[in-house]
Amino acid sequence: MASTVTGAPTTQRKPLALLASDPLLRSAYSLMLNVILTSALGVVFWILAARIFPSDVVGRDSALVSAMVTIYTLCSLNLSAGMLRFLPVVRIDPKRVVLLGYGATAAVSGVGALLFAAAAPAVSHEFDFLHQQPLLLALFVAAVAVWGVFTLQDAVLTALRKAPWVPAENALFGVLKIAALPLLLVGAISHAVFVAWVIPMVILVVPINYLIFWRVMPNRTLRPGELSPIERFGRRGLYRFMAQDYLGSIFFQAASTAMPIVVVALLGSTKGAYFYMPFMIVSAFDLMFLNIASSLTVEGAVDESRLPVLAWTLVKRFRWLILTGVAVFIVGASLLLLPFGGQYGQHGAPVLRLLALASVARAVVALYGAISRVEGHAGRIMLMQGSTLVLIIAASAILSHAAGLTGIGLAWLLANGVVAAFAAPHVIRIVRRGREMENQ
Repeated sequence: MASTVTGAPTTQRKPLALLASDPLLRSAYSLMLNVILTSALGVVFWILAARIFPSDVVGRDSALVSAMVTIYTLCSLNLSAGMLRFLPVVRIDPKRVVLLGYGATAAVSGVGALLFAAAAPAVSHEFDFLHQQPLLLALFVAAVAVWGVFTLQDAVLTALRKAPWVPAENALFGVLKIAALPLLLVGAISHAVFVAWVIPMVILVVPINYLIFWRVMPNRTLRPGELSPIERFGRRGLYRFMAQDYLGSIFFQAASTAMPIVVVALLGSTKGAYFYMPFMIVSAFDLMFLNIASSLTVEGAVDESRLPVLAWTLVKRFRWLILTGVAVFIVGASLLLLPFGGQYGQHGAPVLRLLALASVARAVVALYGAISRVEGHAGRIMLMQGSTLVLIIAASAILSHAAGLTGIGLAWLLANGVVAAFAAPHVIRIVRRGREMENQ
């Protein structure tokens, strides 16, 4: 009896022990948790903001937040992916590499913010307040620059195999944002919703980077004989890799951000609303596996010889999660959209099902991207993402006229499916090789 009792906890501890000892799975689950927490706390933040502030304040400040995130995305030079791929094996001082990355991101993002502030009022008078309030303009430019550092530090933590800190940091950021809203309301602070983003961000940048520079980096180790990025690619090849990867990220972001705009342009704002809610839900789901694939980039960079085994491990661990999620979206589409209103469930459910089916293809492409990044073939990523963007826009223009919103969903599924079909053979070869290596 005693042996049965003592043996049971040991069996129960095995999954946790495996998770703690395997940096690939530890990072993958941490980054998945980060997406869940960030999405949930983000919804709470905007619900509370809408409840306690006038709609014009929420609309104006949400535009500033959206602009901040978009400017960073365009001006980040895709250094997050660069950190994931190269920081684990860089042989020069890693502090210097990270500081250069921070400086480049902050500088380019700051310039992007200035250009936006100069151009936005000319496009729409709704942004005239940026010219009329110099202090707000200065805060916005500084916030965009700091946001670049704040976002890049997550990639640095992941690259240094400290991904469990990422959901902890972003959960605290979400909680502080929510707590700041009523305090700023009481203080009658102008642009309180935007300021509620900025204050926690500034507060957290300091301790997180203290952790990175003075706690994590001094304990960083390299495998003996590991080639540095310059030895691996050459200086010119490294620049070409980064440029191609950056263009690939721009195509990826453009495909995601363009879809709601394309739908409104083709079918009108009402249909655009019915499309946006399903698209928002599925995009958050897709982001989970995209983040999981980041852990493959890091661990593959640490030891390229283990790339097939690492890829097989991810597929083995997360394939049922993806398939289960897709099944839930397909079966429960109407119920998932019910909180947004009956019309959203009626018109958006067919679209949600089609977008969810495309998530399987997007998972294949995400895995292909991580494999290609480790193998040093950023041109493949650029080609895949560029092809996806072109196919989505072309198919949407054709199918929307014949089938309306359903045609848009079919266009998304078709474009991602075609690209995944080209990516799948290489992914399957790598995964099969990993399964064979594991069974040897």
